[in-house]
Amino acid sequence: MNVRRIDPSASYGPASLALIGGFFLFRLLVMGQTGLGDSESYYWAWSQRFDLSYYDHPPLVAWLIRLFTDLGGDTSFWVRFPSALLFVVMGLLFYRLSVELFDDRRVAFYAILTFNIVPMFGIGALQMVPDIPSAVCYLLYVLLLWRVLNGGPTWLWPVMGAVIGIGMLGKYFAVLLIPSTLILVAAIPEYRFWFRRIEPYLMAPVGLLFFSPVFFWNFANDWPSFRFHLTDRHHGAAFEYRNFEQLIGGQLLYMSPVILVLLLMAVWSGFRKAREGDRRYALLVSFSAPTLLFFYVVCAWTNESEPHWPAFGYLTAMIMLPALGLDAWRTMAPGAFMRRVRAYQIGVGFAGLMFVAFYIHVFYPILPIKPKYDLVNELYGWDAVGVALLEEQGRLEADGVPHEKIFGLAHHWVLCAQMLFATGDRLPVSCMNQKVDQFDFWDDEKSLIGKTALVVTDLRFEETPDQLYRFATSRKLREIPLVRGGEEVRRFTIWRGDDYRGRRE
Repeated sequence: MNVRRIDPSASYGPASLALIGGFFLFRLLVMGQTGLGDSESYYWAWSQRFDLSYYDHPPLVAWLIRLFTDLGGDTSFWVRFPSALLFVVMGLLFYRLSVELFDDRRVAFYAILTFNIVPMFGIGALQMVPDIPSAVCYLLYVLLLWRVLNGGPTWLWPVMGAVIGIGMLGKYFAVLLIPSTLILVAAIPEYRFWFRRIEPYLMAPVGLLFFSPVFFWNFANDWPSFRFHLTDRHHGAAFEYRNFEQLIGGQLLYMSPVILVLLLMAVWSGFRKAREGDRRYALLVSFSAPTLLFFYVVCAWTNESEPHWPAFGYLTAMIMLPALGLDAWRTMAPGAFMRRVRAYQIGVGFAGLMFVAFYIHVFYPILPIKPKYDLVNELYGWDAVGVALLEEQGRLEADGVPHEKIFGLAHHWVLCAQMLFATGDRLPVSCMNQKVDQFDFWDDEKSLIGKTALVVTDLRFEETPDQLYRFATSRKLREIPLVRGGEEVRRFTIWRGDDYRGRRE
């Protein structure tokens, strides 16, 4: 008599897919209900000026935005739509990688849940940023590497080179896939023969081919993006206590405290299992610990760091966390195992509260954050500013100022990018300041001399035009207050500046 084996994780397969689909539908519902964030509007501006690469980041984010806004229109929904799709792809990659490594759909379910609920990813999914397509490539690469190291076809090596190249078109951080691979192959004796095979070395030319647009753009512009990321932005960097505070505070906020601790513990426990010979954990740790360590050091070294920089290092840790939990269920005493379960439940519960509180705050302000530092305020008010700017442009033309003599002006790329999106790019906008940004590759200040400017300032960048620029005359045209939750949280001011004569030093 044949006894049918019951898979205790079988129901977690459909549950995992439902979880991915549920988060996707939620994002579709909310992502078109607000304006763009400052960075998103900047990337949208890039997409309207299609190029091989850009100053701040490689081009993939702009290319994706351009593709989908050409399909659906220049709205916040279509700017963010590729983000929602890519999060579905990442969910499926989590599922596939978890099942292939551990043959247990429960690992996949809890990895997907953790990924979607922690603030860095659950809240970050509301925006379309360069990290998202690069993170897809990061997970895809780990999956393909596992397959090729365990008897898969050798032609996967050049495919992985393409994945690295595409990942670096999203964000330069994808280059860290290379040292992680070297660490893994060097650490496992059974893998070391690959150093003597030609196939892994084919990754380099293939990856460089896909990444070549960035090289061509940098070569044509005297390597500005490479210089910015490697040297310029780190001027005066040093290890400082303040940087450590920002690193710790940023990780606690972005990952939520309990989940952060659990993930770091999972990395350490995974490292111990890897030392005992478990290749599954060796793979996952190799793409977690080195990346986290690298960015923790960098974030402690420079005050230009961002809390999301270590994000890639948490991806494979999110698979290790439930996998180690299942191992504990099989080997630990029930009491010790339940303590781990409760810690995870507390972590997910707290992260879930942060998730819910944020999305409520997006539409109904409930968090006690000073308006100047509340990032949600970025998402509101610019629709009214755009209408006002086009009205003032029309008034200038009615007063006899030629259309080609009118331009928008602001002192920071944040304001300039939002002005472009708010006006549908119908008002030419220039960004005149002392700091290099992508607008420097589009703007020609000499061509602006003698023209009439519509200048926008707000509470964050509130210097008056006369403090920043030289005009024959300038005057305030109107103020546009932004009220949320019964409180004024932002005030935009539109100014007119006649006969632009350049920046003040």
